[in-house]
Amino acid sequence: MILSFFGDAIVAVLLVVTISYAVMLNQRLNVLRGDRAKLEALVAGLTVAAQRAEGGIAGLREASEDSGRRLEKQIEEGRKLRDDLHYMLERGAQIADRLEGTIRARRDEVRAEPADRKREPKLETPPRAATPEAEAARPFAPSRAERELLRAVAGR
Repeated sequence: MILSFFGDAIVAVLLVVTISYAVMLNQRLNVLRGDRAKLEALVAGLTVAAQRAEGGIAGLREASEDSGRRLEKQIEEGRKLRDDLHYMLERGAQIADRLEGTIRARRDEVRAEPADRKREPKLETPPRAATPEAEAARPFAPSRAERELLRAVAGR
């Protein structure tokens, strides 16, 4: 009898330990179930954020392609302008060289004249009497130097 009483007491103690362990395990499972709901909400939030990020990336890609096209167009326009300026500079240098050659030739002509036969200044014929309307229509008359410069540039 004593032996069965001790056996029953040991089984009772083990049952109490098992029940207390089951209660503790049940509490932990409840916490885990509550965390599962929070985890699902977190996953849903991450999904929404990922979709927004994908949309933002697509928008950035379109904007960068548009900027690239506009930049390419501006670069092409810049190249055309560079070529035009290069051409103008070459033409300007050629005109300046011709003008310099003409001036140099005229100076040499003046120096080559004998000292006693200095060139007499040409007397320009007085302009015809212009009507006031014609004078008003012509804002200015080019000077002799301007006319010579224009002739030199024209290559005469």
